[in-house]
Amino acid sequence: MRSRTAMLLCLAAALLSPVALRAQGLVAIQNYSADFKTEQPLTFSFTGQGGFDSLSYKATSPLVQSFESWYAQVGFGAYYTDIDRTTPWAFSLDTSIIHYLDGGPASDDTFYNARGTFNFEHKFSERLKISNNFYLTYGVEPNNAFGYGGSTTLWNGQYLYGFNNFNVSYAWTPRFSTTSSYTVDGITYEDAVVGNAEDRFSHLFAQQFSYSLSKRTSLALEYRYRMTNFQNAAGKDYRSHYALVGVDHAWSERMSGSVRVGAERYENDLISKTSPYAEGALNYAVDRQTMVRWFAALGFNGAELAAFNSRYGLNTGVQVSHQITKRVSVNSSATYSYSQFENGGGVGDVEEHSGILSAGIGYQLLENLNLNANYSYSLLQSTDALREFDRHRVSLGATASF
Repeated sequence: MRSRTAMLLCLAAALLSPVALRAQGLVAIQNYSADFKTEQPLTFSFTGQGGFDSLSYKATSPLVQSFESWYAQVGFGAYYTDIDRTTPWAFSLDTSIIHYLDGGPASDDTFYNARGTFNFEHKFSERLKISNNFYLTYGVEPNNAFGYGGSTTLWNGQYLYGFNNFNVSYAWTPRFSTTSSYTVDGITYEDAVVGNAEDRFSHLFAQQFSYSLSKRTSLALEYRYRMTNFQNAAGKDYRSHYALVGVDHAWSERMSGSVRVGAERYENDLISKTSPYAEGALNYAVDRQTMVRWFAALGFNGAELAAFNSRYGLNTGVQVSHQITKRVSVNSSATYSYSQFENGGGVGDVEEHSGILSAGIGYQLLENLNLNANYSYSLLQSTDALREFDRHRVSLGATASF
């Protein structure tokens, strides 16, 4: 009963918090497969919430639009996980509609959100395994922590973003194994002005060699190659080569982490440069009631390159959830992003810092009814005054699960 209640609370938090639990697809290290530790029966959820949203740009310009508005949101979700020993699989679907009562950003007042996942793995033998992770979202939130370069920092209307990762793992000996993977991802915006600069498609090929020092520790050597093609701005197409080394370590059944460090060779028609690359992730189940997740990634990405030759930066964040009692739970998250936009020669370069803080509390009123409250604060500081803003968002809502 406790595990079911905790899971429902986590689902509610993911649906209703605009910034919590958005790290999927951020890093692609070691654990390519989904987490199939807990069986999830087919569960449906219905959500409703209302709140206040305020976004204020520091500059006054027709190119940007501040707003303050009350809003209402309703949503539906479905979730299922089968932890079959040979072929575990899982899917999830979240949908919602949000309406701004006083007029929202970009002169629109109604927006639509949908997010779907489908993950599976199959063990042909003790040595050979394949897995696939699929993710697709249609939304509006300009969450810079999501997808590492998947979307822009600014609110630019509805967009469609997705990725699919397929990999094959083979254990050649009890200690030595290889993992070959192919990932495709892309994003497209409904606004033609934004889409002309942002719509793009990427292919990522990776080959990893892993050697187990012990049951808990393994070393990794990895090469990756990424091709990114812009649909309407061919001059921004780029290629990246990665040479990485890393460590995967499990301190216990409750705490594990991975890290990759090395170099990234970034090339397009205008520049060719090599810079440090790093990524890491840590999962820590402090106890049955508390979970901590941390992620970080340093490297190039393709978002918002319309006026620049390259974008290099750091994204990192931490998420914490805690079950205080059988009825009361809390969650919080903090993400930070630093970006350097370079235009060649130092003229017109832009430097940015952005952060998102969120906190939420849930109360299990009935076995299948959760009440919740959430608050988030977003901030972007930039050497381009037109881009600077801060945002406050509060909400009260409920989630019913069946």
